Amino acid sequence: MVILGLTLSVLLFALATIIFVLFFRVPGKIFDSAGMPIHYTDQGAGIPIILVHGFAVQSDINWRWTGCIRHLRKRGYRVIAMDVRGHGRSGKPHDPRDYGAALSDDIIRLMDHLGIEKAHVAGYSMGGFIVLKTIERHPDRLLSGVICAAGWGVLDEKNIALFREIVRAIEEGRNFDPITHWLDKDRHASRLNCLLSNFFMRHTNDLDAIVNVFRTFEALMVEEGALRRNTVPALTLVGENDGIREASDRLPGVMANHELVHIPGSDHLTTILHPRFMPQMLGFLDRHSPVSSA
Repeated sequence: MVILGLTLSVLLFALATIIFVLFFRVPGKIFDSAGMPIHYTDQGAGIPIILVHGFAVQSDINWRWTGCIRHLRKRGYRVIAMDVRGHGRSGKPHDPRDYGAALSDDIIRLMDHLGIEKAHVAGYSMGGFIVLKTIERHPDRLLSGVICAAGWGVLDEKNIALFREIVRAIEEGRNFDPITHWLDKDRHASRLNCLLSNFFMRHTNDLDAIVNVFRTFEALMVEEGALRRNTVPALTLVGENDGIREASDRLPGVMANHELVHIPGSDHLTTILHPRFMPQMLGFLDRHSPVSSA
């Protein structure tokens, strides 16, 4: 009975969260990214930073609810948070050809739209992989890149099989269990975590759209040579108990101009809430901002 009551309480909280997501969103703007409507918010003044959220969420949940936008604005940054195509209030195409590297190029098109020559870029989870790809594709446009809860994905047989299983599970069963297990330190998330992940992701997403992110995830892989030639200051923040830490730990010794920080006691979902997360990010951004940002 206690477990049942706990599960019911958590489900009610998740339902309340979904209602908030659907009906109480922060106003933003839409711009045309080569034919794709991309939603973004633009707040504050100072050196710009573009924030890129994780898979199957949206910018408000990832960056506003966690307090990150507030901390960045308080520090004097201009904070621009975008909804990745397929998510939130951005366009949700069902054609896989509309995804892949376009997720990175949307960042640069947004900067062009806003007249921004250079900016910091930070991404969480899927957003971290997008940031790493942006560092590879558009290094001249970045002041720095912050890769959170993500890393260097190697396109081996294991990962190819994983991506295909994720696509199959979402398409055939509307099921996100393979992702939930992948992000767990022991690669076996609890039944409650799987239940909550499925409940939330099914009710806040266009599944026929976001499945194409993983269908084309291979396009976000970065070549080793590009990492070794990197000139963009880069920081990786990852929880010591994050199931994706294996990919983060591949970067030191390979990626030039890079530093790695493990956030103690945190996992894939809680790293962004840890009291050390924002101080690490802010310190890094301050060090790599033009002197005039002070």
